[in-house]
Amino acid sequence: MPLRTATNEPTPVPLRLLTICLGQEPASLFIYADSSPAAHSVRQAIYDGPVDLRGYSLQPVILEDLPNLANGEALLEPVQVVSSTLVVASDGQLSNLTEGLTYLPAGCRQTSCAQTYTGNGATSEVSLDQLVVRFRLKANLRWSDGMPLTAADSVFSYEIARKLYPRVRPELMDYTQSYQALDELTVEWRGVPGYKDPQYQTNFFIPLPKHVLGGLSVDELLNAEITNRAPLGWGPYVIDEWTAGDHITLSKNAYYFRLAEGLPRFDHLVYRFVGDGEAALSALLAGECDVLDETALSGLPRQRLIQLKDESKLEVVAEPGMAWEHVDFNLAPMDPVKINIFQSKEIRQAIAQCIDRQGLAEALFFDKPVALDTYLPPSHPFYNSQVMTYPYDPQAAATKLTAAGWIDSDGDPQTARTSQGVPGVPDGTPLAFVYQTIGGGERQQAAQMIRDGLAQCGVQVNLELGESGALFAPGPDGPVFGRRFDVVQFGWPTSLEPACFLYTSKQIPGPYPQYPKGWGGANDSGYSNPAFDQACQQARLTLPDFPEYAEAHRQAQAVFAEDLPVIPLYVLLSWVAVRPDLCGIDLQKPVESIFWNLEGWDYGENVTCEP
Repeated sequence: MPLRTATNEPTPVPLRLLTICLGQEPASLFIYADSSPAAHSVRQAIYDGPVDLRGYSLQPVILEDLPNLANGEALLEPVQVVSSTLVVASDGQLSNLTEGLTYLPAGCRQTSCAQTYTGNGATSEVSLDQLVVRFRLKANLRWSDGMPLTAADSVFSYEIARKLYPRVRPELMDYTQSYQALDELTVEWRGVPGYKDPQYQTNFFIPLPKHVLGGLSVDELLNAEITNRAPLGWGPYVIDEWTAGDHITLSKNAYYFRLAEGLPRFDHLVYRFVGDGEAALSALLAGECDVLDETALSGLPRQRLIQLKDESKLEVVAEPGMAWEHVDFNLAPMDPVKINIFQSKEIRQAIAQCIDRQGLAEALFFDKPVALDTYLPPSHPFYNSQVMTYPYDPQAAATKLTAAGWIDSDGDPQTARTSQGVPGVPDGTPLAFVYQTIGGGERQQAAQMIRDGLAQCGVQVNLELGESGALFAPGPDGPVFGRRFDVVQFGWPTSLEPACFLYTSKQIPGPYPQYPKGWGGANDSGYSNPAFDQACQQARLTLPDFPEYAEAHRQAQAVFAEDLPVIPLYVLLSWVAVRPDLCGIDLQKPVESIFWNLEGWDYGENVTCEP
């Protein structure tokens, strides 16, 4: 028998695979076509950045740095404007510079130094601040086909977004004067004179590959395979195959700019579409999925996941996310004959004290519950810790209700109190209202707990559970934004900019021109307070680089917390279920997407990975 000869061929290393299971399938991966959670999740693998939002702070990914006034990449440049020029007035509205318009001259950041345009003589030309922001790309970035990624690709993306107006970032488009490439790696954004954009660091447009898409019309872009099903990116992975209804397969991008760091950790990535939570959980336990995102976990009881975690069958990662839940009072019903029992802020404050918000958060979330006192979480850099608060105290609430004219005439706290001498409310009116929210899940559980808690204070809640599309349809037909409700519970996202603008008088939905936003206004409560409007507007007249910005936002929160048109409840959790040995998922701070550092995830024996 001949002897077997030795060879120097290396032992092949098996390819490594990560499987993420989603509860939904994207309709498209084109950045301007699908904003669903599923599309956003998959795009995290194709793109990296351009910036990551972590803990209410932006982190540059493919940019050299974030522009700001201190590093000179953002500046307020005085410009001369003449009559009829498009400017931003002192109330923040786009206007042509005409006689009688109030504006902030260059160097002015408060309404106290505002001036009125006369259009005569020496004042026919005036100086306003123009915000200029420059974004510098890192060198040697490449698309997944190997071609250079340049500033021209970001400008191309801006041009496409403008053609899709108002579908894409309409407010930014309205307030942008120009967006141009200064060189191969530098883009410059210029705002309309007078515009102070608090979120100017986000005004960089996600690049699109001009060398591939430049010859396509907008209609072709919206329907092309290369944009919707297999877009080019610069991120850790590139799409190989999309099998509709089943999965998307990706492989390591050979041109990824962090390849030398050993990233991404896996050779292949698969997104599977698993449908309901039970199927997703079974797939995870069977080893067919390594990660279940929030959509895949929908409908699964958290207690069941905790039990499986305790049995070391899976790991659950949960952290406060970037959304908050709240209860809104209708302070200005569209029906003029409707009795409004919420006009008095004392009533709203008493109702808040009948809701155990901390207990509610603890019951709903197995880990890290965060109850709220204002529309910002305590972790937000502009949070005001000195606002008026309403700790759970049913006895104090009962005293406050009685003082406001809502009497417990039969001595039974579980029957509805009735009015006696309440301004605008006929005597004998029960303290009762319809409480609407979306049926199912934690939101329904929260509503039921709130209903039961308010019953102990003599407040009768008639719970109505609806479907999201119908409940939040635009006015005048939609009950919430048509202002045809009593009380409603839902959530808003939290962003870098505190959301005081959601509750200004200008945002009240209603028929135009009486209501400037028409039925597109966000202030469903109808809340209106000049002091709040002024504080919020002051914040929007300056930039986060200046101390006036933080102070104005803290003042707005103080007014809001005292008036309490909305009861903040709790921060919504971001959570995922993963195989027990998976590491690298970093939710230590609130993040826009759990997949923000997907390239750094890893699993297996003796594996250690840093977030």
